[in-house]
Amino acid sequence: MERSKLTLLIDGNWLLMSRLSAIVNNYVDDNELCKALQLLMIQSIKKVIKKFQIIDNIIFCADGGSWRNDIPIPETVRDDDGNIIKYKGNREKDANINWDLIFKAYENLISQLNNYGINTYKEHLVEGDDLLWWWSKKLNSNGINCIIWTKDNDLKQLVNIDNNKCFTVWWNETNGMFVENFDEDDLDFLFNNEYNENDIIFKKIINNTPVVKFNKEDIIINKIIRGDKSDNIEPVLYKQSPKSTRKYRITEKEIDYSINWKNDDIIYDYFNKLLKSKKYSKNVNKSLDEVVEHYIYNRKLVALDKDYYPSEIINTLENLTFNENIDLSKINDIENNIRSDINNLNGIIDFI
Repeated sequence: MERSKLTLLIDGNWLLMSRLSAIVNNYVDDNELCKALQLLMIQSIKKVIKKFQIIDNIIFCADGGSWRNDIPIPETVRDDDGNIIKYKGNREKDANINWDLIFKAYENLISQLNNYGINTYKEHLVEGDDLLWWWSKKLNSNGINCIIWTKDNDLKQLVNIDNNKCFTVWWNETNGMFVENFDEDDLDFLFNNEYNENDIIFKKIINNTPVVKFNKEDIIINKIIRGDKSDNIEPVLYKQSPKSTRKYRITEKEIDYSINWKNDDIIYDYFNKLLKSKKYSKNVNKSLDEVVEHYIYNRKLVALDKDYYPSEIINTLENLTFNENIDLSKINDIENNIRSDINNLNGIIDFI
């Protein structure tokens, strides 16, 4: 069996929502919208494969709910009205969209991909992020390079240059290619002669798109401490203004990005010093223990790391199988199937 050289990991729910937003106003008939949406998603996948012609495999990851909703929420994680703040509890669907039909079309597309041998995954209580984490780590550990195709900033924490000298990068056409921070002179060291093929692949894909080098640990620390409105994750603390009712998150400049975010003792010491500082000593309405408890809760929501997954989710992931030898030309067959069932193509746009 020939090993994949470069696998495309697709954030399925992001792909769905981004393509839906591009064409939703182009159709009056819901059924025509759904077929056009399926076609645009397939066309988008084809164009990525054409852009990065070294891609020889696909993994399509879809949300199956979230185990994170079962994590006990600290009592202090409340809004200004005293209501418990639930993970992603702020997500509201557009009432003008027939979501039942949209998700039925999405499930149908996933089934078609699966029936044609494309690796597709949707597991109970497992988010797409979890699947992308699992497969990027699993494939890297087996010497397989990965491109994560998404706009979800959380997934930037998965960029990697593995000990096997293979890599994972984060990419979309708008933002470019995000790669783990490295020095240009280090490439020959990172990709030695034994892994020369991976070196060639890496250089080809970063030469084909704008590149951003960054420290992935910063993504994790920032979101744990400062929260994220899009996921309804509250900051671990607010600084209350002494002259008004306004409150402020800790600033990015005030965060020590060098801390070991996984070490509870270090985190405790970090916040202990912060709360005793002049800026925060009289302006925070949480105790040290409450801040640390909130930090530990946020870490479970944010970190894509085996240490923070329930054993039953890990068991689910460990039982997944991967087909290394798929026929990418089957994407054309799926496109043709969808085209044959569409009466009006006027809403389709060249999205990528």
